[in-house]
Amino acid sequence: MSKDFKIFDTSISYPSLAAFEAHLGALGAKPAHLRRICRAWLGSASAAWPDALGAEAEQPARSRAARLPAALMAALADIRSRLDAVLTVRSRHPGADPESERLLLTLADGQTIEEVLLPRRGVCVSTQMGCAVGCVFCMTGKGGLVRQLSDMEIAAQAALARRLRPETKKVVFMGMGEPSHNLDNVLRAVEFLALYGGFGHKDLVISTVGDERLFEALNRMSARPALAVSLHTTDDEKRRTLLPRGAKMTVKALTEAAEAWARKTGYPTQYQWTLIQGVNDGE
Repeated sequence: MSKDFKIFDTSISYPSLAAFEAHLGALGAKPAHLRRICRAWLGSASAAWPDALGAEAEQPARSRAARLPAALMAALADIRSRLDAVLTVRSRHPGADPESERLLLTLADGQTIEEVLLPRRGVCVSTQMGCAVGCVFCMTGKGGLVRQLSDMEIAAQAALARRLRPETKKVVFMGMGEPSHNLDNVLRAVEFLALYGGFGHKDLVISTVGDERLFEALNRMSARPALAVSLHTTDDEKRRTLLPRGAKMTVKALTEAAEAWARKTGYPTQYQWTLIQGVNDGE
């Protein structure tokens, strides 16, 4: 872990989705109020930030049930400030494709991660700072794992994408890190985005090198995300060489589990393959 790592200052930023929800609850938020604010933060279609709707007291009597508690209304500016502080854009790097753009983001503790705005209204988010798998073709894994990203930091990347591109409709968990190695935070973020972000379950795509714990956890979720399997070869021995600390499941077990999930959800599994000349480009 970096020597300049700082403990989150909860007066500046939210360290987790649970802390965010607890703060709103302490201000008197009921489920309907929480949903209203979460949808606005995540840029859901037709969801406006509450203080943009004018004075709550001026709304007609029939909408009183939807009004925010006074304490929550008074704290909206502070809530937005804390949400905005979860991560900020440090630099933007347009891709060769006019619809692609790589973003370097600074987190509340000063560390940096990347996310990528994709063509066809997609965004690729990171789930870890660094990665422990050590894929031989991946730059992220060369530095090892620095720390896990919180569920709040993962969800905030989708919120940022919606601010920059309101039409964003698909989130792929394929950035820095292996999602199954930060399982609880990733799955909480997936369920949060499905519940409040207006994202279709099939448009929340978890990429994985394969981990039995992920498949076990998927079956316990209310959300039904799609899968992308980082396969790269169908030879088990070669796969252990290419993915030194990630190929724990055999190719047969991994593909069978992925296809079982595809049948359960009705979404086809994507298989990812980085072609390396003379290594995995033959029959």
